[in-house]
Amino acid sequence: MKIAICEDEKIFSDKLLNLLGNYFKKLNKSFEVIVLTDGIPLIEKYQNGYRYDLVFLDIQLEVSDGVNIAAQIREYDKETAIIFVTSLENRVVEGYSVSAFDYIVKSKLDERLPCVLDRFMKYNNSKYLTVTTMNGDTEIISYDDILFIESDGRGTAVNMTGNIIRTSLSVNKFYQLLPREKFVEIHKSIFVRVTKIKRVGTDNVLMCNEKMLPLSRRKRKQVLSAVMIAVKGKENE
Repeated sequence: MKIAICEDEKIFSDKLLNLLGNYFKKLNKSFEVIVLTDGIPLIEKYQNGYRYDLVFLDIQLEVSDGVNIAAQIREYDKETAIIFVTSLENRVVEGYSVSAFDYIVKSKLDERLPCVLDRFMKYNNSKYLTVTTMNGDTEIISYDDILFIESDGRGTAVNMTGNIIRTSLSVNKFYQLLPREKFVEIHKSIFVRVTKIKRVGTDNVLMCNEKMLPLSRRKRKQVLSAVMIAVKGKENE
């Protein structure tokens, strides 16, 4: 668990650190945390490839505006859970424009943080899948890293960004573990992540990694519909 705290008042950043420590200690889970006093260094982290599971962000920082910083974070990472921790209750509506996970008023930090973290943990756990490989190893896979899955004769080949994981689980049983709205069957025993499709041809699909996959004529309409829904979703983000 990687967490960033962007807060220019030390009393509140220390309070967050203490509350987070107590929360994760009860769950027996470890976490890494970085504390920054302004949003600009945080954006520089994202520009250099750093990603965080959770970001606590004050709206009224000494130099930058927290909502603007959140909007810049979204340019690099759509999945980071952003929680505004601030005294400015009148700006809560602005959080919707950057898909904020939640909004906590500083005076209610002790009271609300545990509940918000409970919701975040459920959300975060739902993004991952535990798979036993052919070698007997246990792999924790993020749904977002899966490009497509296909039958390899003995089980399922999970094609991901940068590598392939093989499991003895049948491709249809593996598909049942995936969020249905994010994956679509393009051919017998081939299921792809909809947002990873680059182009839909007459009888093939080009993936974002330039991999060409066969497309069943019978499934083309269904695939196009799934792509259009995904595109509209991005436009509304």
